[in-house]
Amino acid sequence: MKNWQQISIVLLLLVAAVSYWWHSSSDDSTSITTERELIPDFIAEQLTRTVYDEDGQLSELMQAERMEHYEWLGFTQLEKPVFTLLDRAHNLTWQASSLSAVLYPNDKLILDGEVLLQNLAADDLIDRVQTSYLEMSLPSEQLSTDEEVTIFGSGFFIHGLGMQANLNEQTLFIPHHIRTEYKHD
Repeated sequence: MKNWQQISIVLLLLVAAVSYWWHSSSDDSTSITTERELIPDFIAEQLTRTVYDEDGQLSELMQAERMEHYEWLGFTQLEKPVFTLLDRAHNLTWQASSLSAVLYPNDKLILDGEVLLQNLAADDLIDRVQTSYLEMSLPSEQLSTDEEVTIFGSGFFIHGLGMQANLNEQTLFIPHHIRTEYKHD
């Protein structure tokens, strides 16, 4: 009976040692894979990206001080990006900038930190929009944020919480209006 107990204890220790070795080696490979995912596939400095439509006309322009592309994670991280948008007639319309941005493969753009949306067209009602965070769909030029937003125009500004806008349709909605001020020159 004593031999049976000794054999059981030795087998139990052997199984525990093999389980520990197997578990620790799988954690190492997982951490190596995770570390690889966090390393950019490529980096570019002083980047300029130009997009043309089907007719070969300029439709979008992007610049950034630094770009890091992460293939495994499916996004591109940008530092100090500037996106210039054009309308269907290829006129410059808006320029969006921020401290950082994330660009996804479906052309969804998330701008973060000191976001400025500057109107490049003359004599429009809105001159610029400022917020701390903005989500933008580049193909449809739809914008949204749940953060505080300030909209500046000629002789007025509007302050609110949240915004949905469509630059193509020239529509804008502020769900929570805080105040509007008009200035007479």
